[in-house]
Amino acid sequence: MAKFSYNNQSLVHDSTPDDLSLKERYSNVTRSESINLQVKDETQPVDVSIHHETKKIYLCDVGRSVVEIYDMNKTFEHIINNSTMIKFRPTAIAITTNGTVIVASHFGHCLHMYSPNDSQNGTNSYSYKQFKLGTEGNQIHQFFQPAGIATDRSDGYLYVCDRGNCRIQVFTPDGICERIIELFLNYKKKYQLDPIRIAIQKNSDQLVCIVGAGDAICFVPKRTNGRIYVNPFFISDENELGLDNAAGLAVDDQDRIFISDTGHHRIVICTSDGNYITSFGTEGDGIGQLKRPCGLDITNDGTVIVTDPGNKRLQLFGVIQNKSSNEKSDDRSNLLINAEDISLTSL
Repeated sequence: MAKFSYNNQSLVHDSTPDDLSLKERYSNVTRSESINLQVKDETQPVDVSIHHETKKIYLCDVGRSVVEIYDMNKTFEHIINNSTMIKFRPTAIAITTNGTVIVASHFGHCLHMYSPNDSQNGTNSYSYKQFKLGTEGNQIHQFFQPAGIATDRSDGYLYVCDRGNCRIQVFTPDGICERIIELFLNYKKKYQLDPIRIAIQKNSDQLVCIVGAGDAICFVPKRTNGRIYVNPFFISDENELGLDNAAGLAVDDQDRIFISDTGHHRIVICTSDGNYITSFGTEGDGIGQLKRPCGLDITNDGTVIVTDPGNKRLQLFGVIQNKSSNEKSDDRSNLLINAEDISLTSL
């Protein structure tokens, strides 16, 4: 049995056969694969997002200040490295159902969107129009140190952790801020909480956020508007080991919660309501090992894709498809598309 702490209380979760199968699936190194990135001192992959409609992997690298796209066979397809991106230093990424790439920068205090051109030719299937969203500040449509972002596949809404302003801004698909959610601790001292990462539970219509120092999560009804008081969940495993500087968050099709426990070099899995189930990954550079994992996402078949910045790679856990090899290097000799091939317009 596993348990988690909630306001200094302990609640017990009985492991089910399904829970046990999760541990077996994601800890099995024969079902783990990696995508090695360019070996440069500055290489630092920090977030990843899956475009489920095309089964493409979108990676943002804050050190090289680029976005890279791979298919599920781990083949490199495209890089976004135009002059705007190179100066932007992206720290979070999300992909809409129509293929729009949305990146946020903790350093730039804004977001950029790369929307696919309506007429894409056969020689360049990655042609984009570019838009900027927000400026530095604390008003509506402004950000200060934005962190995690997520798009709702059901309605196209965008949720932005406006971390420096201790709030979540909710945008329509047209880029209009419809609501602002302010997080406050539901305790005697009702101080504000800063959201770090965010994910959307499609079955319960709830938002899940990593908050504070990356040691807790909270739940927020998706349609909240204004101030809300939340109870942080301080998750711990059967050995009372909690989260340390958690920096990645995703949910699967059953609303189970996957957290990059960055300081402990592992991925923690919880039930949809925050009960600890299991974890996988240990510190190291071998297959199935991690060094300070950050952003992660989950495919429709349950494959977990994790940024592994300490090892300058992406890792895939619980892979179902049989592949010819466990590792694939980043061979770009015939695939690199220059920044000039990207069509850009500004608002």
